[in-house]
Amino acid sequence: MFFDKIIKMIPKLEPETTINHTIADFLSSLRDTSFSGDIKGDLANRLIASTDNSIYQILPQALVFPRTSQDIREVFKLANKTEFESVTFSPRGGGTGTNGQSLSPSIIIDCSKYMNQVLEVNIKEQWVRVQPGIILDQLNQILADHNLFFAPSLAPSNRATIGGMINTDAAGKGSRIYGKTSDHILALNWVLSDGTLATSSQVNLETLNILKQQEGRLGEIYRLIDKLVSEKAELIDNIFPKLTRFMTGYNLAKVYDESRKYFDINRILAGSEGTLGVITEAKLKLTKIPKATQLFAIHYQNFDAALRDAEHLLTYEPAAIETVDETILELAKDDSIFEEVKNFVGSAKALNLVEFIAENNHNLEKQISSLISKLQDKSKPGIIGYYKTDKLEEIKPLWLLRKKEQLY
Repeated sequence: MFFDKIIKMIPKLEPETTINHTIADFLSSLRDTSFSGDIKGDLANRLIASTDNSIYQILPQALVFPRTSQDIREVFKLANKTEFESVTFSPRGGGTGTNGQSLSPSIIIDCSKYMNQVLEVNIKEQWVRVQPGIILDQLNQILADHNLFFAPSLAPSNRATIGGMINTDAAGKGSRIYGKTSDHILALNWVLSDGTLATSSQVNLETLNILKQQEGRLGEIYRLIDKLVSEKAELIDNIFPKLTRFMTGYNLAKVYDESRKYFDINRILAGSEGTLGVITEAKLKLTKIPKATQLFAIHYQNFDAALRDAEHLLTYEPAAIETVDETILELAKDDSIFEEVKNFVGSAKALNLVEFIAENNHNLEKQISSLISKLQDKSKPGIIGYYKTDKLEEIKPLWLLRKKEQLY
């Protein structure tokens, strides 16, 4: 009955096999430019792009798959012509967003097919340059050989693209320590709506003044944002919560650093969901892979006990806490992953997965000793047991159980 109601809530697609005249003319004109990517208006490709990880379904008119940043510039330069002013665009990454960010009734720009390369890795300075279509897990697999990784994480890491993570300012497991995607951006290349190619990074006030004096759209943007965050500084400070992870969208509170000596427009681009420009390249800060990891699977009598205890667990300064409820545990029993985790889960009705990381085992043991004492105290209500491990072959399936929640 519950799932029947959910199905009725989901809008039913009514596929239109024909593309409207304006879009058709736009695509025809785009083929006459130097655009070197793919242009797709067939129903099969449109249907694939009509859904994402949300409940929403919107059939696009067409898709374009650029090969280069110049291709994206060609798209927007053409769109600036008067006859195409009604044409709109949505950048699409891996389609893992849960709010329909990548869906559009017009044209989808998908960089994942061709613009998915690692361009440069600087091991000494710990940064990487990538195109927006590269998938997070693929990037980290390449970086692992250098004992480095891109720290922001999220459940669909085997499908989510770096471009999508930037557009939503994504964060997941480990965000208490590592923060959000925007905390790891060193520089961005992006295309404005008029086809201008821009490069942005954190700048000092002297450089900001030079940027504000530029002619054209980019100078206008710098002037507008600086004026807004300066004049509304007190209001912004009152409204925006002082939390590491709280929102996506236009993060006005972070454009200036705390000293107000540095200005970073990338704090606005991250989380803007493609509304301000299309990312074509990103220079990202990397982090050393932790040498010591310990994961606790804490067992509870019920979900309420797990939630109540999560707040107390924060006092032990873990890298991550994730709560798994009884419904997920029951559904997981029908999944192949359950054979790998059933001995760690036991008879729990809910779990808290609590992960600690450190530079070495000595520091790690110091960090977790007080938690172990708490867990061994039988007087603590709600807790019925725990399992701890530092073995990667056990840690991976436990986190995979958490990642699979969205599939159940």
